[in-house]
Amino acid sequence: MMENRELAPQVGDQGVVLEPESGHHGHALKRSLGTWSIVFMVLAAAAPLTATTGVLPLSILFSANSSAPFYFIVAVAMLALFSVAYTAMSRSVENAGAFYSYIEAGLGRTIGHAAAMLALGAYSLTVLALTTYAGPFASQLAATFTPVDDSPWWLWSLICWAVLMFLGYRDIELSSKVLSVLLVLEAAVVGLLGVAILVQGGADGVSLSPLSPTQAFDHGSPATGIMWAALCFIGFEATAVFRQEARDPERTIPRATYFAILLIGGLYAFTAFAIVLGAGTEDVVATIGSDPTGIVFALANEYVGSWFADLINVLLMGSIFACALSFHNVVNRYQMTMSRGGLLPRHVGQIHHKHRVPSAASSVLSGVVLTALVVVAILDLDPATEVFAPLIGILGFAVLTLMSLASLSAIFFLRRQQAGSSFFTSIIAPIGALIALVWVLFLSFSNIDVITGSNTGSTIVISLMVAFPVIGVIASWVVARRKATFGE
Repeated sequence: MMENRELAPQVGDQGVVLEPESGHHGHALKRSLGTWSIVFMVLAAAAPLTATTGVLPLSILFSANSSAPFYFIVAVAMLALFSVAYTAMSRSVENAGAFYSYIEAGLGRTIGHAAAMLALGAYSLTVLALTTYAGPFASQLAATFTPVDDSPWWLWSLICWAVLMFLGYRDIELSSKVLSVLLVLEAAVVGLLGVAILVQGGADGVSLSPLSPTQAFDHGSPATGIMWAALCFIGFEATAVFRQEARDPERTIPRATYFAILLIGGLYAFTAFAIVLGAGTEDVVATIGSDPTGIVFALANEYVGSWFADLINVLLMGSIFACALSFHNVVNRYQMTMSRGGLLPRHVGQIHHKHRVPSAASSVLSGVVLTALVVVAILDLDPATEVFAPLIGILGFAVLTLMSLASLSAIFFLRRQQAGSSFFTSIIAPIGALIALVWVLFLSFSNIDVITGSNTGSTIVISLMVAFPVIGVIASWVVARRKATFGE
């Protein structure tokens, strides 16, 4: 009982939610992460190369015009507005729960616990989706570059799983270094492709028309373009998850959040601009429509060479792995915080005595992912269409929902708990962000079959979007009853 009281979150002055830094046996998380370490980890979650080859072309295709670069600028402004209240709350809610803790702080325990289960479920399924998808992708690369012609996808997925398990269990600095290397390589190839296209003048010469607001809203479907642009940023919100491992969280988390948004937005806007010029502003929609997933490789082959297209293909595997590792680390910290709040068993939140990370949570996640991989392999499900597409769809809808709830929560929390907050920070910014996010969420549900890839995928997404919060509400009720009965 004494141990439970020590680990339970405490409420400090002015209702500020505090989280003890030590886990079982008094082991504290290691405060070793600087701003750029956190930025690299969340940028890896956004998977720049994966988004560039897969999601970014869809922004151009479904907006039916060449203004994708401008839509990314709009998305940056929208997410920067969200981050004003988000980072303000990060100074007061001092734990690794991020969305879960922020929503609970402003909207109450029941809604917070529902959000916790939605976040945990969506992020965990993302790790499964990426680990599964890495299998056939690696198998294809092996067939292309090695004598191995027909290796089973599940073998490569298991190898990916094993590496994730090892890195997730170890010191967070090791993961940070691995992610930094992979991210730099991703950004380098994307940047080099853009430079090559601009230097050669693209298909019809360099024009600034894709950046024109008039053109962006004059024809096509700008709302759809903004929706797809916003989906490319999923992952940046994880900065606050690493708050307890930051050297100077009061400064590091806000900086990391804004840097992540600006870097992601800048890279995507530049890349979209290059793709539009490379394919031709008048022809880009038709070109992408004929082969949405092949446009980046085609441009790489045309403007640099076939070897560069092959390099992008290889580094795309690294992008998928980096994204999986980043979300693996995020899930570990969510589990740790939820275990301390009573939503998960206490042992899940144990901190490793040597690595000083939530290694127990990592082991739990690894066990769940391994079990799911075995089930997927036995049922012979298609890794791309029947696993990856619907599970990644859940991530997009879940994060947009959680961001909307976090914005709503900030309105109540900041006005109630921080008398010193400016009117802009506590009212204007979160209300503006809430309106924008709900709009994007509505657009996303209107395009759900396109995002998930099928009616079946849409059914899975909607079912789990309802099931996860319901589980959270039930868990909240159980925790409340247990505390009332046993006085925990």
